[in-house]
Amino acid sequence: MNKFGRRVVRIASLVMGGVVVLAFVFVGYVQLTWNRPIHRPTLAMNAPRDAAHVLRGQDLYERSLLCWTCHGSLGGRNPGEPQAGGREFDLTQIGPGFGYVYGSNLTPDPATGIGAWSDGELVRAIREGVRRDGRLIFPVMAYQFYHGLSDDDALSLVAYLRSLPAVRNEVPPKRPSFAAKALIAVSLIKPEAPIRQPMTAPPAGPTIEYGEYLAWRASGCAECHTPRDPKTAKVDASRPLAGGSFQISEEHFVATGPNLTPHVGTGIGGWTEEQFLTAMQTGVRPNGTVMLPFMPWPSYAHWSRDDLHALWLYLRSLQPVSHQVPASVLKSTAAKGRGVARGGPIFTVYCAPCHGNSGAGGPFTTVPLKDVAANMNDEAISSLIAEGLPGTIMPPFEKTLTKEEIADVIRFVRSW
Repeated sequence: MNKFGRRVVRIASLVMGGVVVLAFVFVGYVQLTWNRPIHRPTLAMNAPRDAAHVLRGQDLYERSLLCWTCHGSLGGRNPGEPQAGGREFDLTQIGPGFGYVYGSNLTPDPATGIGAWSDGELVRAIREGVRRDGRLIFPVMAYQFYHGLSDDDALSLVAYLRSLPAVRNEVPPKRPSFAAKALIAVSLIKPEAPIRQPMTAPPAGPTIEYGEYLAWRASGCAECHTPRDPKTAKVDASRPLAGGSFQISEEHFVATGPNLTPHVGTGIGGWTEEQFLTAMQTGVRPNGTVMLPFMPWPSYAHWSRDDLHALWLYLRSLQPVSHQVPASVLKSTAAKGRGVARGGPIFTVYCAPCHGNSGAGGPFTTVPLKDVAANMNDEAISSLIAEGLPGTIMPPFEKTLTKEEIADVIRFVRSW
């Protein structure tokens, strides 16, 4: 090798060595800093304990923010189950892979729940994403949306949480991937800005302003229906409510938040307000098919007509955006099984959110389906499933499920 070649090799070796050293330094920096406490003061706040605030907090928790879908401890996604946390969120297939996080225990247990937290610390966690010990809450908790939640609504949530029975349940610590740790260490994943001033909501009423508050702060609408950066999951605020970017894969279905802008081709530009209200209150789209309850229409069915009208006005005020979102579909045995093996998963997806896993009643109906079914023949049950019950939140499934799928659901019900 000539002198020039040796010089090239030497320079390349030095560069590679430098890269290796920098890599080790970066890895060390990430490991030392990703979980560092965030030092910021907590506002002195006191949650009113009167019945009106507790009721408002319960309404937000169960019917708007749907906190129970993440913090329930029995796996039934039922607002009536203990809110003691532990649900695992597998984020390994999202973006670069973020690892695993777990729903927190929100009961007043002082050792494993929120019993030792102050009201101000709880409000800070909800709106800013900072734990009592100053450490970051991973943003699977949607504090980037709750950041604008009013003081009164945030304190109403706290009042409701204080009213729950304490449950001792030690939740596993989160297990972030190195990619997640690195994004936290360099502040690409970070808490929301400190809130120093009082936060108020627009006056409740059928207005665009209040509809925007409902969509972005007091519900999960914007969280599911707004695009995100595929690498960091950061919300793309330039395309509000234009449809999700990630497919959410559950055991028996895959879903993505649809485009809710007034775009005629890919959004809801062709819907009327009455069709929108029907979808929100019964789960039935204009084409007659029933939405997966992953879109929590059984909860939103309890919203007032004024609130739904305000949300409609806000959605209609948005810029139409062309963004085609994949349709939600059943998977696994819910799609390919036969008999009880298919009927059980379909029941879990479409029926259990209202009727409970065993048909004994659930959060949105006290009808004991198990007992009712015992006094009906298969033909009557099939007609009920296909046609629904007008005037209730029981929708018609005749355009959603085939006769064979309905028969399999009945076989499952008969197997109890």
